[in-house]
Amino acid sequence: MSLTLGLLLVAFGSALGQEQPAPGVNLLRGDSRVIEAGRQSYRQHCAECHGEEAVNPIAEAPDLRRLDSFCRRLKDPALQTHCRDDVDRYYLRSVNEGKVRAGVVHMPPWEGRLSPDEIWSIRNFIESRPRPTPAR
Repeated sequence: MSLTLGLLLVAFGSALGQEQPAPGVNLLRGDSRVIEAGRQSYRQHCAECHGEEAVNPIAEAPDLRRLDSFCRRLKDPALQTHCRDDVDRYYLRSVNEGKVRAGVVHMPPWEGRLSPDEIWSIRNFIESRPRPTPAR
């Protein structure tokens, strides 16, 4: 339902001449109602490798809370938004296609197994987690 509402808002904004969000960006960002659904999907599909509650990554799985750490350091709001949108596209591509290095599957592709709403609710859950302390 949230995705449908988001798409209607995008279409309405387009009709008014407003800029549409770039494809592949998180249209559910900021919707606190999807965080709990994201937590459940994360626990079911991601926690085994990325750690419970997204705070203790293990093995080859990175700390997903750090995905947009560079973006958060940018001072210009427009650049920060553009950077975050790039990270969203990277995240979506990584989830859909999985990760293979040197012929070894480190993360399976989730395309067709997770809906777009599940993918973005997981991202919202991750973004709701406490930020890690910066590495020095």
